[in-house]
Amino acid sequence: TGLEEGVLPYSDSLYDVEELEEERRLCYVGITRAKEILRLSCSKTRRLWGRWVYNFPSRFLKETRLIE
Repeated sequence: TGLEEGVLPYSDSLYDVEELEEERRLCYVGITRAKEILRLSCSKTRRLWGRWVYNFPSRFLKETRLIE
């Protein structure tokens, strides 16, 4: 699902409080709509524009207490 900083929340929203809150709300809605099983993932590295990028887990994972 790409639950990494810069992917979710999208990098452009990191500097706009209203956009960040909207992405947080959309993430919450998506999580709470799961009927039976919800699997969330994030990658430590991702190939982007021909180079490897190192990622941090999305802040939304900690906020939902899905990781510590």
